[in-house]
Amino acid sequence: MRTFLRLKGPMFWQYPSGAVFICGCGHSGTTLLANMFSAHPQVFIPLRETSAFHRPTDKDAKRHRDALVMDFRRSQKTYLVEKTPRHILHLDRIRALMPAPKFILMVRDGRDVAASFLKRYGSPESGIERWLEAGEIIRSQDGRRDVILTRYEDLISDPRRELDRICAFSGIPFDEAMLRYHEMEHFWFGETEVRMGSGEEGDGHRALRNWQVNQPIFDGRRTWVGKLAPEALTAFTEGRGRELMSAFGYEVDLTPCDTGQDRT
Repeated sequence: MRTFLRLKGPMFWQYPSGAVFICGCGHSGTTLLANMFSAHPQVFIPLRETSAFHRPTDKDAKRHRDALVMDFRRSQKTYLVEKTPRHILHLDRIRALMPAPKFILMVRDGRDVAASFLKRYGSPESGIERWLEAGEIIRSQDGRRDVILTRYEDLISDPRRELDRICAFSGIPFDEAMLRYHEMEHFWFGETEVRMGSGEEGDGHRALRNWQVNQPIFDGRRTWVGKLAPEALTAFTEGRGRELMSAFGYEVDLTPCDTGQDRT
């Protein structure tokens, strides 16, 4: 029987009920939250984005799901948490392929997301598009019993309260080590050391992200001020973007000093 399971993967009854998936728009704090979970002694979380369900076919997704579950079983931990932002596109697939999954959907001020994409790619456009896409899905999912919405801003301003809320939803007991995540180095995205990268696409971005999530919590709010051009800001102050910003509790009315016109 052991040989069969090793060759064929887990049987359905072996899939962990209530596995937790952290997803949303990239650059919204998903890695920070995942790193907090990685410090929990009873939680197994891959230190990478597995994209297990972000696959072209259900058959391919099932194969990667089984690999993820086998890794979890080998860890001998009690709880499974996984972080892939693009899983926001596949919530129903995950529901179909995992028993009673739970979803932590993260949001962040879209202007800060766009500014982060600007630093990474040299343009905010892809960040704007992905934030709008993810935001529409998150708004449609909010209120479901298997979903909790958490804002990056709330997580960094009162991490204990937000982690208490997230853990209660997830069925995972809160552990103080989650607040001390930065005291033990974790190597994300294939990095082998903690080093500050440039933030530009590729190696510089992976290194910077790994460095950032190994630091104590710092305030990443309003990083967009002075960086985004007025035309980029209109994506969040008009139309669909403004509706989503308001739905998630973000102020969108600008003062003259908030625009990108003073960029150097």
